[in-house]
Amino acid sequence: MRVWIAASLAFFFYVLAVATVMPALTRRARILAGLGSFAGLALALAAHAAPPTPLLHDWLVPPVLLLLGYWTSGLLFTAPMPRAEAALSAVDRWLDVEPAARATPRWLADVLEAAYAGVYVLVPLALVIHVASADQPDAGRFWTVILVTDYICFACLPWIRTRPPRALSPFQPWDTAIRRLNLRLLGSTSIQANTFPSGHAAEGIAVAVLV
Repeated sequence: MRVWIAASLAFFFYVLAVATVMPALTRRARILAGLGSFAGLALALAAHAAPPTPLLHDWLVPPVLLLLGYWTSGLLFTAPMPRAEAALSAVDRWLDVEPAARATPRWLADVLEAAYAGVYVLVPLALVIHVASADQPDAGRFWTVILVTDYICFACLPWIRTRPPRALSPFQPWDTAIRRLNLRLLGSTSIQANTFPSGHAAEGIAVAVLV
């Protein structure tokens, strides 16, 4: 069995178990998390049973499992944890985040926002680079690193429940076209909760190291 398939099976079994025993979940969230888990398990098992196909095993199934894992784990967010949010906010204050943001030049703000949005295309782009340039391309190893990294972050969500800064403070660091695009994307595709550690950041670092 491919390692990324085994990791996916373990992760979706974990989500299913947490959804079953977590008392604070609503009935709707429990049902949806269960359905998402069964979908992830079925997809991983189907990939295991299917004959090796680069299109299926290298390009289609792993990213679908990644997105399914993200959205399904988001259903385990019950209520924010005030102490955890206060601790993260205290770190922001210690780092003087707001004054630094106000002093950020417009061009640099656009670069940072583009970098944030870039993670969505970073993974497939990195896989293209890996397949095209490595002496012995190993898409299975690539997806193992990416999926295990993300699954660890997603698995922490039920136990470290915090909302993103944009939901806690009216402060807006800057107003650029790319930021507005990011906010629209987050509003329509995000689970509206932090994964901590950050799956977004961890995935980007893992991809960079792989390439």
